[in-house]
Amino acid sequence: MKCPAKFLPYLAWAFSVDRWEETWTETAKRQAVSDAFWIHQRKGTVAAVKRVIEGLGYSMTLEEWWKVADPAGTFRLEIDLNEIGITEPMITELERIIGDAKPVSRHISQLTLSASVYGVAHIGAAVVDGEIITVYPPGYEPDDSIYYDAAVNYDGNYHYSGK
Repeated sequence: MKCPAKFLPYLAWAFSVDRWEETWTETAKRQAVSDAFWIHQRKGTVAAVKRVIEGLGYSMTLEEWWKVADPAGTFRLEIDLNEIGITEPMITELERIIGDAKPVSRHISQLTLSASVYGVAHIGAAVVDGEIITVYPPGYEPDDSIYYDAAVNYDGNYHYSGK
């Protein structure tokens, strides 16, 4: 028998769902209720922490204190935002649900949020020798208004603008 959608919040309360939002789709609400039993069976384990983070669409890497020479009973957590993004209230919510899922005896020594951004980066480089070479056509005599001001400027093209 399937629970009617209007009773899902009560079912979530009965199963102690840690995170619930009324704006979720019915499918997401049913998944949260379904996941609650599994998470509560494994609370206090790395698997539970991983499940609650992945439930938000993120991925994570966890390093325990003995692997990274941190103080005893701590761990480092790196969360990849997977192009989803994050807001300040979501960071607070993330800290709360991690706190609910992690072992009570363990504490976060470092929480890193990372994002991989893909796109085009335009990069340029210039090499300046430092010698001034002046080349004029044969027979040309420059007047006093032409001078080198010792500043190297490039106007965004491939040649020296001289300004």
